[in-house]
Amino acid sequence: MTIDELKEKVRLDEERVAKIEQTIERNKSQGEKKVVALNKILEENKLGITYEDVCEKNGWYYDYQNQLFYHDLYWTACDILDKESAITDNMKKLKDAQKVVENWKEKLRAEEVKLQYIRDAVPEVIKEFLESWKQRILSYYNQKAADYPEALQEYRAERDLIYYELLVKTVNRLLEEDREMFIQRYCYKNPDRVQRILDVLNDGFKPNNNYEYINLVQFSYRDLNDIEKQPRYVRHEEKWNSRFGDGLFQNWISRKFDPEWLDTVIEQEKNNKLIDLMTRVSRVTGEILDASYLSIKEGNLNGYIIGKDGNAEVETIGAGGYNEHVILDSGRRGMCFHYRVLIKPRK
Repeated sequence: MTIDELKEKVRLDEERVAKIEQTIERNKSQGEKKVVALNKILEENKLGITYEDVCEKNGWYYDYQNQLFYHDLYWTACDILDKESAITDNMKKLKDAQKVVENWKEKLRAEEVKLQYIRDAVPEVIKEFLESWKQRILSYYNQKAADYPEALQEYRAERDLIYYELLVKTVNRLLEEDREMFIQRYCYKNPDRVQRILDVLNDGFKPNNNYEYINLVQFSYRDLNDIEKQPRYVRHEEKWNSRFGDGLFQNWISRKFDPEWLDTVIEQEKNNKLIDLMTRVSRVTGEILDASYLSIKEGNLNGYIIGKDGNAEVETIGAGGYNEHVILDSGRRGMCFHYRVLIKPRK
């Protein structure tokens, strides 16, 4: 989560804590009024006791159930017990809610410390390297989003045609192998349905008619004849998923390609990579004294870092990126730029 999101979580849960505290105070106030009312009943009937004298004794009011004032006494005592029970329950809720608030605050503090560390301790050249990586990733996904609508239409059209062609072949094969079995298993034991199926299939492929084709023959979940389990159909789905099926892109689709959401997610990943890289460097160098020997060439971060406890060589091995927006013969997009940074101790 971003700092703003964490702050919002803290705010919402602090409001919940405040509401629970208000509920507790309201129950305490109402309970105190009921105690005053009960003591008044006890005093008016000259019983010589107060609620404070008998509150520890369960069912003490039953001693007076034959008295004329019992009804008022009983229900006032019950009201007090209800308020006390509500206070106990809400105290438990308050404790849990306070733990939730503290948990969010701890996460917020950790995120703020991380960002402060990035601002103060990370060399500018490393920040520049990771910012360049971020911009390349954003460019990759923005181009992917631009290609998506047309690609989706092509994918669906080809998928429907493949389904139809495989269905024709499968139905003809099953009828030839065992017509009676086909009627029993796929036609609801109705011989007339066979002709209905053949009429639709022999009428030729019709675009945008996939719903009818899918429901024409009902395959069971484990049926190996199921069109969606056949290799040609599976390869088509895998080809599509290899291009547009990654989790980040699918999440972005569900958010209607919100650019702010994507930027936030990639920014968080960039910061995580910064922290990871600095952690690995610091294990070798300790406190960083000089990072001026680092440089970025052809998108790669290379050079040396001088530290208080030792020196480190930084070598970046980059991959992909040169054909990010090219669709290969396999249907896959060219590989998005990614990298691996090697940290080696040096004298």
